[in-house]
Amino acid sequence: MDIHDISALFGISAKEAVRLEKGHINHTFLVTSQTGERYVLQSLNCEVFHSPEAVMLNTSQIESALADEKSVSVPCFLRHDGKNCAEWGGNTWRMYPYAESGKCEDISYTIGFSYGRFMRRINAVPLKLSPVIEDFHNYSVYVEKLKAAAPSDNIPEELEKLGHELAEIFADVPKRNIHGDAKADNIIIGKPCTVIDLDTAMHGYAALDYGDMVRSVDTGDTEALTKGFADGLDGMLTDREVQSLYYGVLWCTGELAVRYLTDVYAEKRYFSGKSREQCRGRAESLMIQLRDFMGMKSDFETIIKNTF
Repeated sequence: MDIHDISALFGISAKEAVRLEKGHINHTFLVTSQTGERYVLQSLNCEVFHSPEAVMLNTSQIESALADEKSVSVPCFLRHDGKNCAEWGGNTWRMYPYAESGKCEDISYTIGFSYGRFMRRINAVPLKLSPVIEDFHNYSVYVEKLKAAAPSDNIPEELEKLGHELAEIFADVPKRNIHGDAKADNIIIGKPCTVIDLDTAMHGYAALDYGDMVRSVDTGDTEALTKGFADGLDGMLTDREVQSLYYGVLWCTGELAVRYLTDVYAEKRYFSGKSREQCRGRAESLMIQLRDFMGMKSDFETIIKNTF
């Protein structure tokens, strides 16, 4: 693999490249050009994304939907032979300018607003986002995989009970286009902020993006985060979607606990960059967080009611 040759496919003459270890799925490099500009160069993990073409078509639609948005942006992918990706060595690669991280006075509000405005824009036009990971955010499927891999006495009972509750809660909640991985790290603070990691954007519940945001920030900032999310959405959600937001917090936290716990026992693992003991430790931390969130139901419902 020659990063210089791959960068050249996008018209960039690379001076140096540094592997970025952050992220669980794709191989990512920070490339500095001969003239000093910095770019992100990334290969798509085809074991996770079986149709890279669908991922990049989704990305192209999202880029177009936010082209004239002033308050939030998404990566602008460089072109190769008219496409936003290139094939090299049996892998699909894409490249875009590196977004420098800045500062702001209220990070939590800004993260919430950025995801809210992003969601509003990708639902303002009729995007046809293809599902790119089978059963992504399918809580019951993740639980079944855990039950197949782990001894039954090593599975916290809350996780299975939560699945039944979520099935009832979301039975009549409408779906819409969402980011799908709306953790705080996927917002680059700036003017405007940049929403990154668009690979999992697809049809789903708005509550899942809210839940991912909440579980990834300090719980003391939930009010500011929620206010930002509501302001960014600008009245887009239905009453039923608003009522489901708290349960999105439980869903995302419980689901991630299930997935990490599965990787403690399963032969084929998703978080391949982490050891089994690291996965066990992460699962235990998420279970603590989940139980905390379960005890904060009234607090969340008050914040959401007062905000939306």
